[in-house]
Amino acid sequence: MRAAVLEEFGASLALREVADAVAGPGEVLIAPRACGLCGTDLKICGGLIPGLELPRIPGHEVAGEVVADAEEFSAGERVAVYPLESCGRCPPCRRGDTEVCERAVRIGFERDGGLAELLAVKAENLLPFGPSLEFEQAAVTMDAILSSYRALRIRAGVGPGDRVLIVGAGGLGLHGVQAACAVGARVAVVDPLESHRERALELGAELALAPDEVEAGALAPFAGEEGGVDVALEVSGSPEGFRTAAGALAPGGLVVVSGYRPGTDYGVDSMRLALDQLRIEGNRGGNLEHARAALAAVERGEIVPLIDHVAPFEAVDEVLDELRAGNVLGRVAIRLDA
Repeated sequence: MRAAVLEEFGASLALREVADAVAGPGEVLIAPRACGLCGTDLKICGGLIPGLELPRIPGHEVAGEVVADAEEFSAGERVAVYPLESCGRCPPCRRGDTEVCERAVRIGFERDGGLAELLAVKAENLLPFGPSLEFEQAAVTMDAILSSYRALRIRAGVGPGDRVLIVGAGGLGLHGVQAACAVGARVAVVDPLESHRERALELGAELALAPDEVEAGALAPFAGEEGGVDVALEVSGSPEGFRTAAGALAPGGLVVVSGYRPGTDYGVDSMRLALDQLRIEGNRGGNLEHARAALAAVERGEIVPLIDHVAPFEAVDEVLDELRAGNVLGRVAIRLDA
């Protein structure tokens, strides 16, 4: 099979002919049709994710077709791939937090991913979807939408009238705008790029500010009498972004951190944290049931996957360069059958 292989950290992906993937016990062989790429793939290729071994086939946002009847799946069935395989036995798994499994094996990280013509996946990690979705839409749902959906709708419990600030309007942030607006929340966005701010407004945000506008007090009218927002979602991964998110909270407010940069220290004002009873929570994607709920929300039309463009398999390195340059609005998907 043909695959895009990471053979050296910091190097380009190499299109190679490699041995066909083979399904083991409890697994299903699929033919990936689309694979989304994001900032996490840049971290993988740059060697910034601890413990990864090479060579590796990246790709953790995957959707495709079942190759042959297996388990409860039929040949040709359209499926999205939940990318994390959990052990089911460690303390996090036993309490339902399988996304932080101590022995997790992630597709595209610890095992080969979706930038290949064949992929073996545990049957339980496959989520069927209907013809209303394109393969690339289902693929990006498994990360870009899952993460922000879980952060806002499940972890933060955002509901009607809640004031939500989203710091960073890239792939995670723009899908977060939709996830919050769909349940009647009021949304403001902070992003340095005008194109990202404009897209956030088109998707339902009522206010979109540049970072310097926040510093000048432009968020105050949105914050209202409470003097802050109920929930802030930080997806930029920068210390400045975290300070903006935490600084915008009303007393008792919650900041959910979904963006990250390895080794980055945010720092926290301990006095305000204690006296205003602020809450800070991390968010690492979501579990299988969260993924199922996110996919259902997309199929209902509550959230529309934002695909900047679709590129052929041969252009995978060009797409990674676009991501590095910040020239992507939403997500880019690789079509493996193009």
